[in-house]
Order: sequence, then C-alpha cells, then structure tokens
Amino acid sequence: MAIEQIKRIRDIEEQADQIRRKSKEEARNIAIDAEKEATILLERAEQEADAIYKEILAEGEKKAQVAYEEIINRAKAECEEISTNADKNVESAVSIIVGKVVR
Repeated sequence: MAIEQIKRIRDIEEQADQIRRKSKEEARNIAIDAEKEATILLERAEQEADAIYKEILAEGEKKAQVAYEEIINRAKAECEEISTNADKNVESAVSIIVGKVVR
C-alpha cells in the first residue's frame, strides 16, 4: 500500500510539474501576444497621428495662402492708387513747370 501511495504522489507531482510548465508557456505566449498587439496599436496610433498632423498642416497652409492672397491684393490696390495719384501729380507738375517756363 505504501508503494501505491508513493507512486500516486509521484504521479501527482508529475502532473503538477506539467501544469507549471504549461502555465509558464501560456504566460510567455500571452506576453508575446500582448507585445505584438501593443506594437500594432502603437503603429496604428502613429499613422493616425501622422494623418491628423498632415490634415492640420494642409488646413493651415490653405489659411496662410488665403491670407497671403488678401495681403497681395491689398498691396496691389495700394500700388495702383499710388501710381494713379503719381500720374495726376506728374500732370500737375508738368502744368506748373510749363506755366512757369512760358511766363
């Protein structure tokens, strides 16, 4: 009877060892899978962040282009006004000079 109990204890110990080995392997696999999933999530987050960055940058560039065009158009209008006034002033100056020379 003692031999049977020793054999039974050894069988139980062997089963316990198998359960421990299997548990360690499962834990290792879970850790590996979690690391892979984390890598995938990180890559996905980086791609989404890059897309958002590019979208915001494009929007900012559009706004900057509109502002640039407004500034250029205002400057052109000012230049045309100055040029028109200059032409009027040249005509007045010519009239004054001609009037002084003729007298």
